[in-house]
Amino acid sequence: AGVEGLGRFRDAARPRLEDFAMSEDAWHHKDKQAGLTDAVLADAAFLAAFERFVVGWALPHVKARLAAADGAYAAPTTFYYQRPPTLRLQPGPSERFVACHDDAKYGHQPGELNFWLPLTSLAETRTTLWVESAPGADDFKPLEADLGRCGVFHGTYCRHYVPPNASSKTRVSL
Repeated sequence: AGVEGLGRFRDAARPRLEDFAMSEDAWHHKDKQAGLTDAVLADAAFLAAFERFVVGWALPHVKARLAAADGAYAAPTTFYYQRPPTLRLQPGPSERFVACHDDAKYGHQPGELNFWLPLTSLAETRTTLWVESAPGADDFKPLEADLGRCGVFHGTYCRHYVPPNASSKTRVSL
C-alpha cells in the first residue's frame, strides 16, 4: 500500500492481498516495480519472516533432498539465496500473463532451485504457476500450492508460465 501509484486496497479497513487493486499501468511500469522492491527491502518484519522461511524450511528442504540423493552427503555446504525475494502481483480480472520461459534466459545459474510461495488463496484467485517436470518435457502441470504450501522446481531449465487471472482477485506470490 505504501508504493506510490501501484494500487490500493479495495477495503482499506480490511486490507487483504487478494483485494489489492493494481493501477492499470503498474504491470509494466519499472518505477512502480522498483518501488515495490524498495518497499519489501524497507519492511523489517516482512524480511524477518522471509528469513525464518528460508532458514527454517527452504534450506532444511534442500539439505534433505541432497542427503536423499546421496546417502553419504554430509559435507558442509554454503547456500545462497535471493534477498529480497521478488514479490509478484497479478491483478484480476486481466488478460495479462507471464509468458512461458525458463530462467536461464535471464542469466540464472544451473544449480538454482525456485521456491514459489503463494501469499494469496488459490481458491479465491484460481490462478497459479504452471511448470514442466523436466527441461523440454512440455508436460505442464499447475503448482496447486495454497497458503502454507510451497512449490519447488528447477526454473533455470524447466519452463514455467502463469496464465491470465480471470478472477476478480489479485494473486500475490514470492
